[in-house]
Amino acid sequence: MRHVKRILRTLAACSMLLVWGCGDEPMAVDYTDDNAYPPPVITLASTSLETAEYRKNETVGGSVQSENGLRDLYITLLKNGTEGYEEINKNFRVYHTFEGFPENQEFSLEINISDKESVAIGVFATDIYTKRTVAPLPIQRLKGIPPVVTLTPNQIDAVELNGTVHISGNASSQVGLQSIVYALARKSPYLELGDPVSIAVSPTEKEKSFSFEMAVDDERADAIAVIVTDADGFKETAFIDIVTITGIPEGRALIFENIEMAAEWENPINPSMPYIFSFEGLVVNGVLKNVVSLNDLVTASSGKIDFAFVNFWRNSSLVVIANRGLGFASADRITGGTVGRQVDAPWLTLGMNATFFKLIPPEMAQEMELDDFFDNTYGNWETFQELDKLSTFVTGTGSADKQLLQRLDASSDRTGTARLQIVDGSYIAIRRQYDGNTKYGIIKVEDAVDDSPALNDQEKILGVTSEPGKSQYYRGPDLEGFEYVGVTKLYGKKTVLKIIVQQ
Repeated sequence: MRHVKRILRTLAACSMLLVWGCGDEPMAVDYTDDNAYPPPVITLASTSLETAEYRKNETVGGSVQSENGLRDLYITLLKNGTEGYEEINKNFRVYHTFEGFPENQEFSLEINISDKESVAIGVFATDIYTKRTVAPLPIQRLKGIPPVVTLTPNQIDAVELNGTVHISGNASSQVGLQSIVYALARKSPYLELGDPVSIAVSPTEKEKSFSFEMAVDDERADAIAVIVTDADGFKETAFIDIVTITGIPEGRALIFENIEMAAEWENPINPSMPYIFSFEGLVVNGVLKNVVSLNDLVTASSGKIDFAFVNFWRNSSLVVIANRGLGFASADRITGGTVGRQVDAPWLTLGMNATFFKLIPPEMAQEMELDDFFDNTYGNWETFQELDKLSTFVTGTGSADKQLLQRLDASSDRTGTARLQIVDGSYIAIRRQYDGNTKYGIIKVEDAVDDSPALNDQEKILGVTSEPGKSQYYRGPDLEGFEYVGVTKLYGKKTVLKIIVQQ
C-alpha cells in the first residue's frame, strides 16, 4: 500500500487528479489546499548562529516532516534584500539526497560562509506538490572579514637610501579596528626590517584615516607594509612597493629560512603537497607563498615557479625511467620524461623558469666557509658579490644539469653501486634563469629525507612489479590493493632547506 501511495503522490505532483463521486460526477482535488495537503515542516536544531566565520564551514542540522512526501532539501546562503532575505547565489546550495519520497527526514549539512553579505543560512524543503517551506538560520555576527586598507602612493619608483617617504591611507572594518602598524619590509620571504610602528586607534573606531613618514634605511627593503587588525584579531597586510633604492652598491640577496618541501603523489586527487618553489613568490588567497602545491598554483593569478622536490621513478605512461629516488628538478623540466611529472601539466598554468644544480663538494664548502656564511649573512650587496663567484662553478647548460638526485645509480634494475650524495648539511649551488636574467645561489639541506625504508640489501631503491600499482597511479596513501614498497614509500616525505640567492 505504501508503494501505491507513493506512486499516486508522484502522479499528483504532475497534474490534478479527478475523483469520481457517488453521482458519477468528476470532482477536482485541490492540492493547493494547505489544510488538506500541508507544506513541509522544518525543525532546526538551533534557532540562530551567534557567530559565524567568513570562509569557514558551518553545520546546519534538524529534521523535516511532510505528509505529502519530500522531493528535495537544501541549504544556501542568504542576504538582506528589499523584502526580506534573498538567496545570494544558487551555486552555493548544498543538497541532501533522498531515497524515494520520505515523510520524515533528519539532516545535517555543511556549508562554507563564502560571501561577505551572508546574514543567514536558509533551509529549503519542497514536497512532491512543489510546496516549499523556508526556515532561515540567522547569523547574529559574521567575523573574519578582513579589514579594507587603501594606501597612497601604491608604489614608490625610486628613493635614496636613508631618504624619507610620506604615506597616507585609510583602514576600515565592520567589527571595529584593534590596531594599525607599519614597517619597512622585504616581501619575499616576508621580513620586517625594524620594529613596527603603531598608529593610535580608538576601540570604537570602525574607520581610520592616517598618514606617516618613514625613512628607507635598509637596503634590503622592497616595500612598506601596513598591517591592520580588526576587533576579532583578523589581519590584512597592504604593501607599497619600493621599485629602486638608489645610493647603494648594486645587488642584494634573498634568504629563505625553514623551507619545507614534500614529494607529491602521482596524478593526485587532492594535490596538496608543498613540492614546488618560487623565488619571487605567488599570491595564493591573499597570502604571498614561496612553497606551493598544485592546488595553490591553480588559484594563483600570476608569477613564475623555479624548481620542484620530486620522487623520480616513472613517467605518466607508467614506464620506469632511469632515475630513481628523491631529488630536485628545474621547473621547466617538471613535465620532462626523466622527471616523470607529466600528469601535473593541467595545474602548471604559470611560467616555469630554468634552474641548474651542482653539488658543492665538502672541501669546497669548507674553503668557502659556507657554514659561517649561512649563519651570519643578511643578504646585503656583499652577499650578492660572494654568490657571483659561483658563475664559474655551476655552468651546466643541458637538461641533465637541471636535476639533482639524492642517490646516484639507485634504481634496483640498474648496474653500478648506489651512492648517497645529498645528506644533512649538503650545499647545492644553483643558477636561476628567468626573463633573460641569470642569478646564482646556494641551497643548504638542513634535513635530508631518510630514504632507508625504500632500500634493499644492496642499498638500491625497489620499483613496483605487482598489480595494481604496476599499471595504475599511486594517487595517495593507503589505496586498496596497492603495495607500498620501495620507491612508493618516498611520496610525502619532507626535506627542510635554507636558501640564499641573488635577487
